[in-house]
Amino acid sequence: MFLHIPKCGGSFVEQAFLPWITKCPSRRLRDARGHLTLRQYRQVFDRHRIDLGAMLVFTVVRNPWDWHVSWFQYLKQDKGRGRSGMPTEVDLFQNLDFTDYLSWLADDEAPTSPTRYIRKQLVDYITDEKGVMAVDTVLRQERLEEDLRAMLEDLDLATNVPDQRANSSSHANYHSYYNDAGIELVASRHRDDIARFGYTF
Repeated sequence: MFLHIPKCGGSFVEQAFLPWITKCPSRRLRDARGHLTLRQYRQVFDRHRIDLGAMLVFTVVRNPWDWHVSWFQYLKQDKGRGRSGMPTEVDLFQNLDFTDYLSWLADDEAPTSPTRYIRKQLVDYITDEKGVMAVDTVLRQERLEEDLRAMLEDLDLATNVPDQRANSSSHANYHSYYNDAGIELVASRHRDDIARFGYTF
């Protein structure tokens, strides 16, 4: 099962597994759609008597500073609100620049959609109730093609890595979006991701 953390290159991964990915319970079950955490998937699968523990679960993670730039640009472009499913953020961000976005991120009382995707750390998607990493394989968005090919070879799967990225964005390098305060804000909010995966600005 592919646990798709949003804005981490998941559409690219899904291309490699077409058409088989459409048979995955995370795609077939109505209550499993969206970007659920591992704990949420367990609850859904338990209701349907599906053994998540019997599956190899993999995911993709991304540098948190880059992740937030990607979110900001994606939501500003989703003017029809159809793709993101995050109408509150889409409305808010249309007239904001990235500094405004960081101010919104720093305010835990700021309006947000019920999914609260952006408010999570990456590890929140892939840890169990005790905070223990509970996925089998973690790929990195920064070297996604290489990591995906290696995983496919290890599993001896007869599928191919796509030639190009899906949903590739054209924004500038994430470094150019941040001042010192913004760097520290993301470092604070993603302290567990940084400790787990060793990301730096």
